[in-house]
Amino acid sequence: MIVGMRKMKQKGKVFYGWWVLAACFVIMTFLYAPIANLISLFTVPVTNELGIGRTAFTSYFSVMAFVGMLTAPIAGNLMKKMGFKLYLTVFTLLGAISYFGFSYATSITHFIIFAIPMGMSLSGAAMIPVSVLITNWFVEKRGLSLGIALSGTGFGGMILSPLVTWLISNYGWRTAYFTIGVLIAVLIIPLVLFVIKLSPADKGLLPLGDAETVQPDQPKELTGISQKEAFKSVSFWVLCVGILVAAIVVNSMIVHFVPYLTDIGTTPEHAALLLSLASGMLIVTKLLVGRFFDKLGAIVTVLIVCAGSIVGFLFLLKANLLIPGIMYTILNALGATAVTVAPAFLTAFLYGEKEYSAKYGTVALFNSLGVAITPIVSGFIYNINHSYNLLINTLIVLAVVEFILLFIAIKKRPTLS
Repeated sequence: MIVGMRKMKQKGKVFYGWWVLAACFVIMTFLYAPIANLISLFTVPVTNELGIGRTAFTSYFSVMAFVGMLTAPIAGNLMKKMGFKLYLTVFTLLGAISYFGFSYATSITHFIIFAIPMGMSLSGAAMIPVSVLITNWFVEKRGLSLGIALSGTGFGGMILSPLVTWLISNYGWRTAYFTIGVLIAVLIIPLVLFVIKLSPADKGLLPLGDAETVQPDQPKELTGISQKEAFKSVSFWVLCVGILVAAIVVNSMIVHFVPYLTDIGTTPEHAALLLSLASGMLIVTKLLVGRFFDKLGAIVTVLIVCAGSIVGFLFLLKANLLIPGIMYTILNALGATAVTVAPAFLTAFLYGEKEYSAKYGTVALFNSLGVAITPIVSGFIYNINHSYNLLINTLIVLAVVEFILLFIAIKKRPTLS
């Protein structure tokens, strides 16, 4: 009865899930984006000052991703044991601490040490809880809502890339790292404490789209298969491998983007401009792909995403020219949704909401594994002839493999109860 009254009071007001969505957007903007998208801005200044090689410097990224991979499958259980607010506060602070540590680093060892809390935060405070929150709060418009939340990564790259470039140029890379740590703590922690609710039930509400089919005073019965049943499905493991391949496709040029543009004759400022433009396009493409999943279906959307990567890499070969460079940023942003919007949506779409955090945690593990091995794989390919052309051609082939795997995962989806 009380729940029903609370539900009735929401009539005529903004659905609270939209506030949760806004908070998720901020998390992806100021926590996920700098960790995942801005590494190349620091590569040259840090390696020049500390006298370490580029490959050695990017090795911390692999450590970070491996830690994120280990965190992903246990995140769901930690949420329950610690309580969601405490859990999210702790993992957000780990992200801030990692940047504070980077700002005082004097060797690659320090970067590797602080990559550990960074990896825990990337997975435990960003991708896992954001995907769980959106899945909990939205049935209707779930694809669009995921797109909006995850587009924070593009918005973060767009606004932080010029800020970080300016800070590095005027105050040094240490100040830039420290500033990011402050932004994480100051902007996200208050949202965790005062805005974010794990589920609609915490506010006496139902998920968006359930109001007409479920009585507000009755608990919602989750549909789908359990984690144990998913593990027995061929579709689930093919999806996991497909996401791993997608992570390599998407992240290889994130790590090497600025050095590659520098090698083909662009200035650091022009490279930062393209990086900022690419981040801006992520906002648009994540919204589009979220909508595509809702309206066009999984197979057509996956085809569009993978085709974006393939054609984008062809333009990247001539990215020192204005038009090809712009086209690459647009199409690459489309392809990048394969590791953000697609895993979260496909996990719920193919296997249901039952034990979603546990199933998505496993999918995210493979995503993190792909991120972790990306510097190793891409660095190995680059070192074959010290040219990025071979790497780009290899990524085109892997994008085709990515589509085949995701197509099989969708076609072999289990029957949901």
